[in-house]
Amino acid sequence: MRYGLSELNWELVFSLVIASAIVAYIGDILGMKLGKKRISLFGMRPKYTSRFITVVTGVSIALVTLFVMAVASDTVRVALFNMKYIQREISNLTAELGKSRSELENLQLDLFKSQAELSEKERQLQKVEKDLAENLDKLRQVEEEVARLNDKARELEVDKRKLSEELEEMKKERDNLEGQIAELKAQAAELRENLERVKEGRILVLAGELLTQMPIDPASAKDLEIGDAISKLKENARLVLSLRTGLRPEVIDLRIDEVELEDALKQIRESKGRKVIRLEVATNAVVGEKIDCVVSVHDSVKIYASGEVLVSEVFLKPLSEEEAETELYNLLRQVNLKAQRDGILPDPISGTVGSLEATEFFDAVEKLSNTTPPFKVNVIAAADTYTEGPVRVKIEVD
Repeated sequence: MRYGLSELNWELVFSLVIASAIVAYIGDILGMKLGKKRISLFGMRPKYTSRFITVVTGVSIALVTLFVMAVASDTVRVALFNMKYIQREISNLTAELGKSRSELENLQLDLFKSQAELSEKERQLQKVEKDLAENLDKLRQVEEEVARLNDKARELEVDKRKLSEELEEMKKERDNLEGQIAELKAQAAELRENLERVKEGRILVLAGELLTQMPIDPASAKDLEIGDAISKLKENARLVLSLRTGLRPEVIDLRIDEVELEDALKQIRESKGRKVIRLEVATNAVVGEKIDCVVSVHDSVKIYASGEVLVSEVFLKPLSEEEAETELYNLLRQVNLKAQRDGILPDPISGTVGSLEATEFFDAVEKLSNTTPPFKVNVIAAADTYTEGPVRVKIEVD
């Protein structure tokens, strides 16, 4: 290691030179004086005494030099008095330095490993960030899909409620159908029973058949007359069945439920308008059986006035008898449909609201086939017609 002259402690050097010169000068003077005076120290000869003083002077120079250096420099003082301690400290520091260097090398290795791991972590982080970005895109897509599915779920919930309502309705319909099936089974059983009876005897009446009907005006009739109306209905029904079968009226057994009868009479008494009472057959019956009947009460109002044109049609070409018969039948069918729409009560079995005598029908057919076109055919009400009917008509050809 090189140091420049400017790095030297010139004050210390000058101090040492001056001190050494002073000590040497004093020693020389002292030696000369002792030599001239031939002084002997410690019993030595003067020559040896002079040499001894020279040695003492050299030692003094060395001691003075050390003293001056110790006083002037902390470093020299420490080196003189603490050299072994410093050597021990240097050895310890050298060992610690070696250990620190080893630790430094280990730390450098760890640093390299950490840098490699850091690079790997950064690469993994970049991959994770990339995956995160992709997952975020997927998450947005999933959220959109979830929103769409939620909307679909709400729609399905609405559809579910509708389906539940429809299911409830279907259950009700099923219950109704089961009830109808049970009723039909009962009717089938009854029909089978009636069929067996038919095989054994002759059918007298059919279920739903209208036996007879009677109009009555509660405003002008008394309670006694209203009560007698039911008896008259039953008598008329027996007469009708007697004419049909040849049986005596008194042997024909007609039965009406008392509760239904009282209800019918109550409706008539509480009503202020014209009513019609109908006596209908409840179930099929053969000759010799009792006949269960049902009493029904309906409002009776005038539907058609006498002479009112019900249906009319113009013909522009001649008609043969077959064509005239067909056209007349169609006109009467239109009258039947119109009358039912207007409120005429039809026959429960045949569904008709009236009848036309065969002679009147064929007379009209002959008239239509012999009339030169153009001509108009009118079907006219022959009398005032009320709700209970029947609709009686006459046919006019203009």
